[in-house]
Amino acid sequence: MTRQLCTGLVVFGWSCGFILFITPVVLISRLPFCGPNIINHFMCDPVPLMMLSCAEDTTTQSVYSAFNAFFMIGTFLFILCSYALVILAVVRMPTAAGKRKAFSTCASHLVVVFLFFGSIMLMYVSPGSRHPVEVQKIITLFYSVITPLCNPLIYSLRNREMKAALRRVFGTEILFIKHKSNIVVI
Repeated sequence: MTRQLCTGLVVFGWSCGFILFITPVVLISRLPFCGPNIINHFMCDPVPLMMLSCAEDTTTQSVYSAFNAFFMIGTFLFILCSYALVILAVVRMPTAAGKRKAFSTCASHLVVVFLFFGSIMLMYVSPGSRHPVEVQKIITLFYSVITPLCNPLIYSLRNREMKAALRRVFGTEILFIKHKSNIVVI
């Protein structure tokens, strides 16, 4: 990847994200707000803002859901297609140990992808379903805090150097001894 291609991809991603976010913001800003202007949420999110509106605007909800469905499902499918290509490459690997290691790594990555996209699709593709506020908070907490906290664990704890560094940090030496098919922790 060249520097020019990398810069182009970054500019394209940021530009599209900014431009596409403007439409829902403009539509939500035109909604009538007459009640308590207190968002019962831990972050300012479009769904709780729409819930504060006095009138139910199905156009805004439909456009917002359509944008979210198109881009979230499109991104999710792109990631799944990428992993399908990775899996095809892994299947062609000559050794069983290499396949097992690659599949276990892909499986842990896919778990994070499904947790993240599952929660955001539940929250944003169907905002008209009016999830209870408590459920919205839990779902938002899940995709905005829990999933990112899992990422370092899932992506780096498979690395020997990272495991050794964690052992040094925590001051414990855990020895893994392999016996035929069992692993004994001492």
